[in-house]
Amino acid sequence: MRREPIIKSRELIARPLIKALLPIAERRGISAHQLLKGTHVFDAELKLSAGRSNEQDLARIVAAAEQLIGDAQLWPLVVQSLHQQRLCPAFDCIRYATTFNAALLASLRYQTLLHPFILVRPKRIQQRLHIDWLPVSGLPDKHNKTFRDACDKLMLALVIHAARVCQVNLSDWRIGVHDPKSLPVNWHTWISTIDSRPIPCLSFPLHQLPIQNPTASANDLQQAHSFAKLQCETLDAQAPLTEALFWMLKKAKQGDESSLEELSSALNMSASTCKRLLASQGMNFKRLADYARLKYFLYHSEAKPHTQAELAAKLGYSHPNNLRRARRRWLASF
Repeated sequence: MRREPIIKSRELIARPLIKALLPIAERRGISAHQLLKGTHVFDAELKLSAGRSNEQDLARIVAAAEQLIGDAQLWPLVVQSLHQQRLCPAFDCIRYATTFNAALLASLRYQTLLHPFILVRPKRIQQRLHIDWLPVSGLPDKHNKTFRDACDKLMLALVIHAARVCQVNLSDWRIGVHDPKSLPVNWHTWISTIDSRPIPCLSFPLHQLPIQNPTASANDLQQAHSFAKLQCETLDAQAPLTEALFWMLKKAKQGDESSLEELSSALNMSASTCKRLLASQGMNFKRLADYARLKYFLYHSEAKPHTQAELAAKLGYSHPNNLRRARRRWLASF
């Protein structure tokens, strides 16, 4: 892996993604100026700024690339470039992992180095591993759909890349995303079930997790982990938004009501600070609560058949009609 000076934490995230993205965009007639305009990453000499990029800049660049290039293969190519050019130590952790399970764990452990704007939540359900994700940004609403579609493809490209490194058969996989038609054609060939889903999700059989990785290397893996850990140490140990999401999911699972005051107390911050935190990522308390409830509604609905009354009881609603109204609101939000 290329050894570069440890630089400011924000640029640690920005540099690999931009280095992989810009050449691909330029080959498709999109200049660096078009992609980076309006962000702190861009200056008059087309150089990366000295550590001033942030997650919103990255989200804006991802949305711009999705809109301007409009190629379903863009994000698989970006992931392939990150892997081949060894621009990010987290990818070497995937490359040299002993098994598919270890490769997945590395991608989740170092997700802040790979996709700081996507919150990932894995769960085992009925002999399958389900991975769903929530794209977060601080972008205006007009960019959110484009950004969301880009995040779906980027997230799937990362997991599919890890699977192909380990030579995992994708035919038993299932994918649910906002817009299935936007995915690359070859994914539809490899994967038998690709549907529309309000919360994007990928699932595959648990028996695939122990599959051995033919490119595994203990020495190279140890070095890659050392670099990745060093980079992660310059970032927050756990982003407050991730903590907020996990807290809301726990409340939803228990069927408990929650409030902004309870959430801010759990995060050890004031209610106003908590509101600003959520707003900085294009979220608010109500939308985060809706996401958590919708997630568990889908989980219970897909796990086994339930009546509306049973679902309402599991999600803490006193009457099925209240659940129906809430479900319409959730689906409108996502």
